[in-house]
Amino acid sequence: MFYATSDAYAIAALVFVRMLRRLGIRNDASLVVLHLPLSRQIVAKMRDMGIFTALVPELRHVKNRYYRHCLVKLRIFQLHEFERVVFADADAMPLKSLDSLFTIPFEGPIAAPAAYWLRQPFWTSALLVVRPSEAEWQRVSQHFASASDKGFYDMDIINSEFGSEIHTLPAGVFCLNSEWEEIDRAGFFGDFDETYSRVSVVHFTALGKPWVYSLKQVRRLRPKAHPIFYELWETWRKMRDEIL
Repeated sequence: MFYATSDAYAIAALVFVRMLRRLGIRNDASLVVLHLPLSRQIVAKMRDMGIFTALVPELRHVKNRYYRHCLVKLRIFQLHEFERVVFADADAMPLKSLDSLFTIPFEGPIAAPAAYWLRQPFWTSALLVVRPSEAEWQRVSQHFASASDKGFYDMDIINSEFGSEIHTLPAGVFCLNSEWEEIDRAGFFGDFDETYSRVSVVHFTALGKPWVYSLKQVRRLRPKAHPIFYELWETWRKMRDEIL
């Protein structure tokens, strides 16, 4: 499951799906993108790749322009027809198959990785495993009206409502690309190569999104990054070029 609020993020979802298929995905899994209005060409491309697309209404409860559509993500709780939803932010890339997340045992409505770069306990919403239901949708949607006044975004709502119930996914399942941003500074998980070998999903946060800068620009802007930082960028852009 992904959500896309612009063509750029829809293309990112296509990249994620293409990579995921090459890594392996179970036959009974559906691929779904919830989206706001997009170009017809991009929607057609998603459908050609076997992705179910669903145009959904905006949720206008966030004033910050950059994050103004972030609550659309929480519509995954409305997908009652699915027993379990594995959600990933489109501006990330998989390094391993995510099939294990369909069967990983946990109690309660949600599982997520720790937002290890923040004060703990706190969980990221960039990768979620959810049991959708009307009851859980009501729990998240009750925060929408006050989100702007509280300065809440999707991650704040997840933590505020489910903090005592969230099952923490294994360390290393998810990380930020900032783990390799500076070769002279060890990442949170330690050895650069070991981190790369065990992580399943990398989220692009350091420097920006991979569609914004060319690899040449990345090397200029982050001259002291670990080679893996550049490799991730290059891999994403090559896959994007294959699709388009």
